[in-house]
Amino acid sequence: MLRKSINHLVLFTFIVAMTVTAAGADPGTFDPCSGTPLDSAAAYKGISKVKPSTSQPLKIKPYSGFVSGLSAVGSRLNPMGWWQECCLPMPAQRQFVVGPRVTFARMMGEVRRGQPGAATQPSLVRFDEHLGLGASRQAVWSIEAYYQFQPRWGIKYSFMPLSMDGSITPETSFTFAGQTFSAGTPIRSKFERYQHRAGLVFDLTRSQNAVTSLFADWLYMQDKLTVGSAGAAVTSVTWDVNRSLAVLGLELGKCLKNYRGSTLALNCKGGVAFLDNHIGYEAEAALNYLIPVKQGRFGFIKGGYRYASLKREGHVSLFNTAMDGAFVEVGFLF
Repeated sequence: MLRKSINHLVLFTFIVAMTVTAAGADPGTFDPCSGTPLDSAAAYKGISKVKPSTSQPLKIKPYSGFVSGLSAVGSRLNPMGWWQECCLPMPAQRQFVVGPRVTFARMMGEVRRGQPGAATQPSLVRFDEHLGLGASRQAVWSIEAYYQFQPRWGIKYSFMPLSMDGSITPETSFTFAGQTFSAGTPIRSKFERYQHRAGLVFDLTRSQNAVTSLFADWLYMQDKLTVGSAGAAVTSVTWDVNRSLAVLGLELGKCLKNYRGSTLALNCKGGVAFLDNHIGYEAEAALNYLIPVKQGRFGFIKGGYRYASLKREGHVSLFNTAMDGAFVEVGFLF
């Protein structure tokens, strides 16, 4: 309880610091792309003499046909071409992006594990029905750091610890790791996960108003599930699972609006995890609001929704999980 309170206090302090910093900056004096102060005198031009133009013959370009018209329509429908005048702040070479995040997550999962030499067959145990896990959303924190070491190359690392406790009286009996838990027996369970993720990011396209990136990550997950009886009538059992996976995916950032130096942007991300007979998916969509705090530096606050799942196919022993929920992230580009 004390650890959770400290984490929330640190997060609250960080948000307050971001708000005060943004409030102290004058948003009307910064360029939305570089964060550099604008010269107010540059907005006014001196009076210059205008030479009257001589009459020029009017040139009419002939209609180029159906294909050109179709191409123009396609350009207007392409989302990457929208808001061309908008400017999206992006990390330049040798810049960092650091952001802690809180996800209001709901955990779903199912496990099955037998015990060598056991007479009973293992059951399919569901987190919600049998263990009382993931019944309500809870705050899960994580942190990610990114470094742009080349104009189009970057590296990133993220860490997420997760701990959930559950209690329930299941309506049906189940067998897990050679231990049988009868219906009507109060069950106490605990699920813990430590997730490390590191990888490379390559910018496929990079313009003033949008960026599309390809990422290749290594994902290491340590899962631990403990199931026991609330009244100590049945001996508790524990299952530890460690997994190393590869993740490939795409990430899109698109500027939507510049307002007095600040920027509203859309961020979308999707990826596929695989290796060791595992298959997983992730999808994320968010709105990002960036505020210039100094030359070339920005603070940001991001909010959106994330879904991630992981399954192991073709095995008697299963440890499948899925997590989804809204998230809030604050951080700096510096």
